[in-house]
Amino acid sequence: MDFIRTSRPLIAGSVAALSLGASAQAQAARTAPRKDKRPDVIFILTDQQTARAMSCAGNPWLSTPNMDALAADGVRFDRAYCPFPLSGPCRSSLITGCMPFEVGAYDNDDRPAQEAMDAGIGHRMDEAGYECLYAGKWHVPEVNIPEQGTGFRKLCDMDDRIIADKCAEAFDRRNPEKPLFLVASYLNPHEICEFARNQSLHYGELPPFELEECPNLPANFMPSTFEAEAIRIEERLAPRSHDVFDYSQNDWRRYLYGYYRLVERVDREIGRLIQALKDRGMYDDAVIIFSSDHGDGAAAHQWNQKWVLFEECINVPLIVKAPKGRAAAGVSNDKALSNIGLDVYATCCDYAGVKLDPERYRGRSLRPVAEGKSETLHDEVFVETLLSSAKVRGWSIVEGRYKYVLYIHFQNREMLYDLDADRGEMVNLAVDRRHASELKRLRRKMYDWGVKTGDKRLQRELKDLIENEERPSGHIRGNR
Repeated sequence: MDFIRTSRPLIAGSVAALSLGASAQAQAARTAPRKDKRPDVIFILTDQQTARAMSCAGNPWLSTPNMDALAADGVRFDRAYCPFPLSGPCRSSLITGCMPFEVGAYDNDDRPAQEAMDAGIGHRMDEAGYECLYAGKWHVPEVNIPEQGTGFRKLCDMDDRIIADKCAEAFDRRNPEKPLFLVASYLNPHEICEFARNQSLHYGELPPFELEECPNLPANFMPSTFEAEAIRIEERLAPRSHDVFDYSQNDWRRYLYGYYRLVERVDREIGRLIQALKDRGMYDDAVIIFSSDHGDGAAAHQWNQKWVLFEECINVPLIVKAPKGRAAAGVSNDKALSNIGLDVYATCCDYAGVKLDPERYRGRSLRPVAEGKSETLHDEVFVETLLSSAKVRGWSIVEGRYKYVLYIHFQNREMLYDLDADRGEMVNLAVDRRHASELKRLRRKMYDWGVKTGDKRLQRELKDLIENEERPSGHIRGNR
């Protein structure tokens, strides 16, 4: 199935240049010295953006000047991972600072445990004396943030086109005596879901384009050896989400073209927000954190959307700009493993001076890396998922070199990849006896994680595998 996207004029009314300049009265209030010297904290979040979808990450098929400029002023974390490759569970983790399993968030409609929400980041920062503002998509689980009960003052519902303007208005009305905590949460490039289904896009259609303009296919376009069977079962059971089952190779190229244009669309809106901060003298001294709730398959292994544990789906952009004079600027860090669901919460609390109970919160502040005091963070990070149509849970552990994946049902449940030699995850080493020691070691690490988080199902699955480790790999239940 080859398709050509038709075009409607891009909606321009709210995207057109609007004056974000500050009034003289507001400017005077901002330049007055503030007794509270803690920095403003700005968290910018996109939706469904894979880590490589930035020109500063070396991708030649798109241009993201505003993300690039932020990276030039801070640290880009090359090895940042979401806790769960789906909006609702990941956002529940970002708000609570806990893994989705720990707060009962497995799918987009799941409401996190109330106790965890009562200690959510909005409440934490509000109690610490910050003015807490939220603009855009919420999805915890409501798409739009409730008017009350989150610790935040709501600026606007989900609409990427108005976020910069609403934030600029709020900057001009802010309490000059209090530091600011702002979450600006954008929808794009999530519009790729509608693009793939030939639905109307939220913010206007893309201009027409020719096939010759489209990217080539990624080197890992084909499925890997001994791929987990659960992945394709999920694809078949959810055709509305994975509506690419009859795509030709040229269709995939068009998909990538559309995806990258939608990343550029949100980059422009982020640029307007950054300019609003600069116009008001707020940019230099602020902590700015940029990330995305999860990635997109982006045609790797012929996968679109999220859910599965491919690198494209779980490895997300992460940039942290520390206050001027303390920032490690223009650094690309490929050593600091981060779980954004745990670590963004810890970072915000660190800058606010909030002490966290290490027994409850396993996140680590990104601040030492962002300020050039450390190059590393976690020794490993854990990611979990639920393939909801197939009713299959999955987990992954990522270390510096190796990545282990486990799904609970069907054939080839385990996958092991050497990310140094095989970043595209094309060769599953779990069936190769030469890598048995790494497989056993990572199984035990994952089992310990299951004990730590109280995940009985994960413990049960791994106990069965560990007890059968002396058998050849091909004889372990679940491997062909």
